[in-house]
This record gives sequence, C-alpha cells and structure tokens, in this order.
Amino acid sequence: LVHGRIGDGEKVLVRLHRADPVADAFMGAKVIQKALERIKTEGRGVLVYLRDGTAGVPPTAMGPGEKTPSELERDRHWREVGLGAQILRDLGIVSIRLLASKARTYVGLAGFGIEIVETEHLES
Repeated sequence: LVHGRIGDGEKVLVRLHRADPVADAFMGAKVIQKALERIKTEGRGVLVYLRDGTAGVPPTAMGPGEKTPSELERDRHWREVGLGAQILRDLGIVSIRLLASKARTYVGLAGFGIEIVETEHLES
C-alpha cells in the first residue's frame, strides 16, 4: 500500500508487516492502523503486508522429516525480507525509515540496494 509521492525513493517511511491471523484479529489491526496513521502524518510511505501462501511466502505447515520450528521461522524470515525488499525495489525505493514494533535487524536489505537510515519504534 503506497501513500503519497515516493518517487525519489529516499528516506521513505516503511512498515513491513507479516500477517498473523490470530494476532491480527486481536492486536494486529491496531498496529497496522498506527502504522497507517504515522504514514499519513508523514505524507508519504509504504505498508508491505506479507501473507502466508502468497507468492514467495509459502504456508508454514510442517510435514514429517522437515526442519525444526526455529529453522522454519528463520527461513520464513529471510524469504519475507527478500520478498519485501523486492517489492520496495520495484517501487524505486533505495533508503527507508523503518517503522518497527520491536527491535529487528534486516541485514538482507542491503543486498537488494536498500539502506535503513533510521528505525522508528511503533507503539503497539
């Protein structure tokens, strides 16, 4: 979801949000609403909403003999970072101000030519 003019691609306010149906039903909508309000106040920004089962983010069901839950979570995180980075690059974004609800490092974004210039804490 893009709000405002992001054409220069620099220091764009961005929220990468991983869908969690249970959490979103209780608190996620509040977090998304706060992110959208912050983006609106800024006058421009992007909300990237990543759902299981969409292109590049397979469902998390674990079959017999597959990876442990922590390995699956790590793999899923990297797929999401890559997918989110590709979306941002397709939008022409080269540097972001990340809206985050918790401390998280996205070192993989640099490989896509995207720099995090600032992280803003998003109250949940």
